Amino acid sequence: MSDVTFQQSHTLGLEKARELAQKWVDTSASKLGLSCQHQQGADQDTITFERMGVKGTMKVTGTEFDLSIKLGMMMSALKPMIEAEVAKSLGRLIEKSQNRAEGQA
Repeated sequence: MSDVTFQQSHTLGLEKARELAQKWVDTSASKLGLSCQHQQGADQDTITFERMGVKGTMKVTGTEFDLSIKLGMMMSALKPMIEAEVAKSLGRLIEKSQNRAEGQA
């Protein structure tokens, strides 16, 4: 098993972070054929997802995104590509939203 992790702090608050996480999951799920479960909490949401060779969780709070993905043996060869795609897609989504929020403040 190989692990991919992505953590990013933000200043969006839980509601906006929740929206972004759902947007990312909707895009990734259809693109990668992931089966997802979303569990909302008062202070933190947990999104679990999986498909053959991939299993992961995303914890979303009002100040942080914490993504952890476990790759099976066959998928571990794609680890660098998966890390880059996560950083690009989720990182840009967070950055754009923060820039918009700061522009409105």
